[in-house]
Amino acid sequence: MNKALNITTKIILIIVLVILAFITGVRTFFRFPVRNFYKTCEKSFVIPDSNKNFIAQGLSYSEENGNFYLTGYMKDHSASPIYIVNKNTKKLVKKLGIINPDGSDFTGHNGGLTIFKDKIIITGGEDRCLYIFDKDTIDQAENKSNVTYEDTISLETNQDYISSAFTNVIKAEDGDLLVTGEFYREPNYKTLESHTVETCDGQNKALALAFKFEDGNFIPVKAFSIRGLVQGMAFNNNKVYLSTSWGTGFSYLYVYDLDKVEAVSKDIMGKELPLYVLDSKSLVKEIKLFPMSEEIEVLDNKLYIINESASNKYIFGKFTSGKFCYYIDLD
Repeated sequence: MNKALNITTKIILIIVLVILAFITGVRTFFRFPVRNFYKTCEKSFVIPDSNKNFIAQGLSYSEENGNFYLTGYMKDHSASPIYIVNKNTKKLVKKLGIINPDGSDFTGHNGGLTIFKDKIIITGGEDRCLYIFDKDTIDQAENKSNVTYEDTISLETNQDYISSAFTNVIKAEDGDLLVTGEFYREPNYKTLESHTVETCDGQNKALALAFKFEDGNFIPVKAFSIRGLVQGMAFNNNKVYLSTSWGTGFSYLYVYDLDKVEAVSKDIMGKELPLYVLDSKSLVKEIKLFPMSEEIEVLDNKLYIINESASNKYIFGKFTSGKFCYYIDLD
């Protein structure tokens, strides 16, 4: 009896040690190469429902109420959500489901979210549009209720289109601009050949467009030529920040100085627009990050980053502290 018990105890101990060795190995593999980032970053809040099928993609912040707004999609293909998390308490305020105007579940990828004026904008991806939500309606909605979009912004003309993957706002005294851009990767996420721009580094094959809101219409006013794999884009003090990632490879944050960029002219969406080409001539900083970084947001000279690695779809982030939204100082 004692012999059998000792054997069982040893087996359990071996299993525990194997599990601990596995967790330690995974954690070391994904954290040690980016240890400098972890030394300088801080945890902001826990990304909601990583253990309940949520795959985080989009992030924005409302100065009006001190809340972060997140979106993404669900592993079980249920309605894509909007989460609201308070910055100070770090607690979940509410979760909302998105439905279509006909009452059916909206299950879009929701790669990006931003707050623009009194609206919440969510990217439409392959639908080649942006979805517009009334922010007051979302703020007043009851927890666990459903909301729907009130309108869309088309990102398509007869000759051109953008499959929006991320979105943000350029704040300016003469009027804020709404920005959205596309994700490029060969061979599964191609962009139009007309979006390819020759640079000193080779080629940029993706675009981001900036729109002004005038007389009830969103009008493209300028564009940015960007590298591939961009998951998020943010602006601060005439700097452009790009969050890039793919799969389990390490992510990168690229910082560009717009003072070092001269605009050229390019026909985009049927209009001649000033195009700012972001390449090594204007690149001022490159930061290696944890895998699967997604959208970014600048607030009080801090850059916030979410990622999808701790979701039930990818799992490994559960062992590498991937469940947090992190931030770094921009000084």
